[in-house]
Amino acid sequence: MKILKLTAENFKKLSAVEITPDGNVVMITGKNEAGKSSVLDAIEVALCGGRMPKKPIKDGEVRGKVEVDMGEYKVTRKFFGATSTLTVETTGETKSKISSPQAFLDKIVGSLSFDPLAFLKKTPADQRNTLMDFLGLNLQEFEDKILSIKAQRSEVRRDKERALHKAESITTTPNVPPQEISSDSLLAELKAIQLHNEECQKIATENAVNYQKQQAVLEDISAAKKAIEDWKKRLTALEAQERDLAKLLHRESETSAIKKNSAEVEAKLKSLEATNAAIRKNAQKKEAIAEADKCAEEYSRLGDEIKIVENQKAKKLAETPMPVKGLSILPDGLAFNGIPLEQECDSMKLKICVAIAMALNPKLKVLRINGNEFDNDSLKVIGELVAEKDYQIWIEKVADDNTIGFYIEDGYLGR
Repeated sequence: MKILKLTAENFKKLSAVEITPDGNVVMITGKNEAGKSSVLDAIEVALCGGRMPKKPIKDGEVRGKVEVDMGEYKVTRKFFGATSTLTVETTGETKSKISSPQAFLDKIVGSLSFDPLAFLKKTPADQRNTLMDFLGLNLQEFEDKILSIKAQRSEVRRDKERALHKAESITTTPNVPPQEISSDSLLAELKAIQLHNEECQKIATENAVNYQKQQAVLEDISAAKKAIEDWKKRLTALEAQERDLAKLLHRESETSAIKKNSAEVEAKLKSLEATNAAIRKNAQKKEAIAEADKCAEEYSRLGDEIKIVENQKAKKLAETPMPVKGLSILPDGLAFNGIPLEQECDSMKLKICVAIAMALNPKLKVLRINGNEFDNDSLKVIGELVAEKDYQIWIEKVADDNTIGFYIEDGYLGR
């Protein structure tokens, strides 16, 4: 749909204007404050009630009206005091009124109706959001998933740093066993040595006693020899006794020779706690390093997961048809042929925004711009763009004579 005729009475600075466009480009010209903007505003107010001006009725008047004939439908908005009414009716043989006129218009009027410069003036992020809303493209699921994984990744990085810090704070001791040493085995060994040494001491004591006994027996033998004849029987017995004692003395001597030294085990016991403390520190550092390595692996895995989600997001973007060839969606804006839109030259940005505005207004094929911001070459490019897609663009531009377009003078149509 396009505008076939626009009629405005007592609207803003307009007294009575009726315009019937005859091409794709509708130039609204006139001097400053003549009412040019009121013409374009009349279209916008008629179709988009939410953009109503604070004072729609011309000074000195109590009523106003705007009518837009779009062929199949005629839109009429009337103003009286601070109120307005809206009527949308079909124009066929059987005329009928639309029951919910504004809701009907909202369906056919795009989000960028009339003014592609509104899109150009948006921030890159708002341009991106506007286009994504039009395309029905919701990437929030991917964004939320990436944020969630990044949060996990940050926590893993902190765990890794804590583990490395812990490992660096632990001083290790070289040349100690990997496992802590139990004191039970050393205590058992020490006890065995003590028992052995006690036995040796006991034998030594007995040896001294037996030595004294041996001396007494030898003295007895000496005395007995003086009376050999009388003591032969006794001598035999004593000699036998002496031989037994000699055997005992020989055994005690051998036992004393292998007496064990407990000093080494006692020294080990004294240093046992220090050794085990060093072993524990070595084990703690090993565990901390292992934990840091584990965190590094998890961090890397989460990084791979982010890449997967970003690839899924990129695939969805790549599979979504863009309204303009070469247009793509960046994380923080839009790009044209790979170059951020805000980096394009003004003429190229204008072309792109006009093309986007046409794509985002597929039902009502009407655009509006303030032509005072552009030179004639740029306006010519815009005219060629809308003609190619059979759109209609209303352009307001300051002019001192009535030779161009529809000339507005003091609220009236000049020709």
